Amino acid sequence: MAILNLNNMKKALLTILFGITSLTIFGQARLGSTATEIKNEFWESTYNLKSGYTDDGIYYVSIETERATVIYWFNTDKVCTLCMIVPDNQGALNFYVELYNRQYVIVSSTKWKMYSDGGIAEISLIYPDDGGYYFLWSN
Repeated sequence: MAILNLNNMKKALLTILFGITSLTIFGQARLGSTATEIKNEFWESTYNLKSGYTDDGIYYVSIETERATVIYWFNTDKVCTLCMIVPDNQGALNFYVELYNRQYVIVSSTKWKMYSDGGIAEISLIYPDDGGYYFLWSN
């Protein structure tokens, strides 16, 4: 009986960890990734993937996640160089701030740094004058 309960607990814990990891993965920037890699990762219709060119001729891909809209901008080689994460609401904003505070180096109340094999990413929480908020990821 104890073995059965232990197995059920392991399965439940793995399911919870997988869910948390999925939310973290889907909410993060893909700096250095190609447009094709991002499109292949978020191909399912639930992400409402869109792509095109801005008025300035810059290629972008946008997706929708459970907590935010994410927009990736690419250089001429279609490698992601900038990412904007726009939380859907105050709860999602707080989720990302808490996540970044745990996972990255805190520079200020609105700035973080992420160190990885691919280099250093700077993350800024921006409050535009016309309202709202978003996170900007850059190299």
